[in-house]
Amino acid sequence: ESKREHEIDEKNYYRKEVRSGSFFRQVALPVPVQEDNVIAEFEDGVLKITCPKADENKSKKISVKVVKKNK
Repeated sequence: ESKREHEIDEKNYYRKEVRSGSFFRQVALPVPVQEDNVIAEFEDGVLKITCPKADENKSKKISVKVVKKNK
């Protein structure tokens, strides 16, 4: 749920808006993360999401088959 307040205090009037309802937010992350270790906490109206970085320097061994061609 989303709640947004907006206040205007002018000479002749005072206005306060409160909006609420569902919302969706998508954020592109600059680095790969450990998807299984993402934690979300909601406290006092603040959503905190912790995304640990993935191990980028992890080596992976692959086999390459070499084929020699005669011309």
